[in-house]
Amino acid sequence: MTQDVSNEKQEQQEARIQQQEDKAELVANFNHRPRNRRRVVTFVVLGCIALLVSIFVWLLLLPSPSQVAGGTLPVGAVAPNFTLPVYGGVGVGSAVELHALRGHPVVINFWSESCPPCLTEVPYLQQVYVQHGGPGKFTLLGVDQADPKEDIAPFGARYRLTYALLFDKGGAVNATYGVVPIPTTYFIDSQGIVRAVFVAQLTPQTMRQGLAAVGITI
Repeated sequence: MTQDVSNEKQEQQEARIQQQEDKAELVANFNHRPRNRRRVVTFVVLGCIALLVSIFVWLLLLPSPSQVAGGTLPVGAVAPNFTLPVYGGVGVGSAVELHALRGHPVVINFWSESCPPCLTEVPYLQQVYVQHGGPGKFTLLGVDQADPKEDIAPFGARYRLTYALLFDKGGAVNATYGVVPIPTTYFIDSQGIVRAVFVAQLTPQTMRQGLAAVGITI
């Protein structure tokens, strides 16, 4: 009888110990879960930040919006033909037909005397044209429709330009080429295909890119 009572007490004590261990385990699990949850939330937040940074970097590495503007002719399009009179630079009194220049690249720069970036860009264009343009290389054309035509010749003389300045009376050619902001520059290959467009003042980098697109390395 005494042995049975002793066994019963021992079983009760073991049960109490087991209950205490179970409670301790529940408490430990309860305290552990929030830490896991916080860790998961932290990882998710860090992952989102990393994704946003990656998207931002990717957007920075995309071609400049000025390179392919929404209103301009798309790269790969055939450059529309035009015939415009020369009012400044080389060939004053004659006219230029775009299709007649097939066989070598053409760079068309839409500009205006009232455009400050154009005034900075024109001397650079002249420098590049003297060094890398001309017969058998590429033809550079400046197209103006915003200024009085009488101002074009003095402008060309002031900057000693050796490329033709054309006058687009009424802006029909500007409209055909989707030109709104200026300067806008088209790089057209020897087959008359648009290979690059920049709606911004040209830099040495964009000039190299544009000329490379039509097969000219500088």
